[in-house]
Amino acid sequence: MWRAAMSEEVGKAIQSVLERVTQAATRRPRTLPAVTPRLVAVSKTKPPEMIVEAYRHGQRNFGENYILESCPEIKWHFIGHLQKNNVNKLLGVSNLFLVETVDSAKLADRVNSSWQRLRGADTQRLKVMVQINTSGEQSECCRAQTSASPTARVSPTACVADKHGLPPEETVSTVKYIVSQCSALHFLGLMTIGRYGYDLTLGPNPDFQVTL
Repeated sequence: MWRAAMSEEVGKAIQSVLERVTQAATRRPRTLPAVTPRLVAVSKTKPPEMIVEAYRHGQRNFGENYILESCPEIKWHFIGHLQKNNVNKLLGVSNLFLVETVDSAKLADRVNSSWQRLRGADTQRLKVMVQINTSGEQSECCRAQTSASPTARVSPTACVADKHGLPPEETVSTVKYIVSQCSALHFLGLMTIGRYGYDLTLGPNPDFQVTL
C-alpha cells in the first residue's frame, strides 16, 4: 500500500516537472539554438525506495553531492563542492556521467590529469560543467573526513560558510582554459543555483525560466 502510494506520488511529481520544463523550452526565443533540457533528480537525503520509484518512472539522471556507491544503469551527476583531495575518489565511480561543479582552472587541471591517469588515454572524455556564482551568496561547505574505501561516502565533520562557483567575470577565461588545455574533459555547459530562500508562493522561481 505504502509503495503504491509513493510510486503514484513520485510519478506525478516527475511528470509535473517535465511538463514545466517542456513549457519553458517552448518559450525559448527562436534566435537561440534548439535545446533538449535534461532533468536531473537530486537524490540527496531521499530513501533508496524513492530513487528506485523515480527510476521505474523513466528517470535516469540523478544528482548527488556525496561520493557514493554506484548503481547500475543510473547516470550520476556530481553536484556538490569538489575538493581537490577527493577528485580521485570521485573519478573512481564507474558510472559517473557528469561533474557539474568545476569552479576553477586549478580544479579543472586536477580532474583532467586524474581522469587521464585513472581511465587511460583511450577512454571517453569526462563531461564537466563550470559552476558560476550568479547570486554572490555564500553557501555552506562541509569539510569532510574520508575513509580508505573507494566506494565510501564522504563523512562531513564541520561546515563553514564559503562561496562556491566562479565569479561571472571569470567564466569566459576558465571555459577557454578547459577547452584548450584540458584534453580529457568535455565542456558541456554552465551550472548555476537558483536564488536561496525564494518564496515559491510568488510563483515559479524566475531563474528556472531564464535558464531555458
